[in-house]
Parts: sequence; structure tokens; C-alpha cells
Amino acid sequence: MMAIRPGYAPAEPSWLSKPQVHAVGEGIAKQLGYRPGDDLNRIVEQAGGEVTLQGTLLDDPEQSGSLYVDGIDDFDIIVPSHTSLVRDRFTLAHELGHYYLHYVWPKQVGRDIPEKVYALRKGSNRIEWEANWFAAAFLMPKTAFRTAFRETNGSVWDLADHFLVSTKAIEVRIQDLGLS
Repeated sequence: MMAIRPGYAPAEPSWLSKPQVHAVGEGIAKQLGYRPGDDLNRIVEQAGGEVTLQGTLLDDPEQSGSLYVDGIDDFDIIVPSHTSLVRDRFTLAHELGHYYLHYVWPKQVGRDIPEKVYALRKGSNRIEWEANWFAAAFLMPKTAFRTAFRETNGSVWDLADHFLVSTKAIEVRIQDLGLS
């Protein structure tokens, strides 16, 4: 098991609804100038973060990423060195979701949260669902996805190539948008 950095508190769920989280994800993507397929390392850096590859995540194979926040515009996303490009892209968007939903947004609305927080991408609970919802909307915005779905006749493989995500992520998004 990977050790948690000392002095960091666990992030807490935002309790926003799924449509609200989707709106935040798409809004942040627009704010950062992200377009499907763009380099996410650059986007993370633009948002004030740093991406670190770490082989030690192999010590805990269930964990596929983590986030440590030191303040606004100051965070570190750690991704395992043994995963694929499409997995890493979803992990980066997922961790951005934690940053915006579980750190930036609570601070903006006046919630009392610790100055330093962490989130581990492990397990299935409310905070992980929220980060997944954010990542899906960030990487595959509804309007762009619907357009690409029509243009590809719903080809999961073509959509995965277009958005640079896994076919599983495409299948979930298709279902989520009621396109199946």
C-alpha cells in the first residue's frame, strides 16, 4: 500500500448532482481551452498542476492514480508508469475532477476544508463517482460526443480513437447520454 503524504487530509465529496458535475466538467474544459484529444499534461500544467509518473503504484495494483493539493493552482497528479495512454488520460481528467470538485469548488462556495488534501483513485464510492462523472464530461463533452456519435454511426472504436479514451469509457458515455 502506498503511504499517504504527511499533513494531507482526505478529500470529501461535493455532493453535487450528476448533471451538475457534468456541467462543471464541461465548463472547466472550456475554461482551460481543452478540445477532445488535446495533451492533458499541458492542460494540467495550465491549471497549476504537475504530473508525476511513479512506478511505486505497482505496490498497490488497485490504485491507479492520486492527487495531492497544496493550494489553489498548486497540485500534483501521480499516475502509474505501467498504464496505457488512454488509461492515463482518463486518470488525469479524473484527478482534475477531484481538484476542481473537491478542492476548488468547496473553497469558492465557502466550505471549511483543509488547506492540503489528497485523493486516491481506488475503490468505488461517492467521491470516485463524482470524479468519474467529471472526467467523462471533460474528455467527451455532450454536444461534441453526440456529433461524433452520429458521424461514426456509433462506432465504439472510432469514438475511442477520436476522444483518445478506452472503449469502456465510450460505452459508459453512450449509455449515460441515452444513445444506445
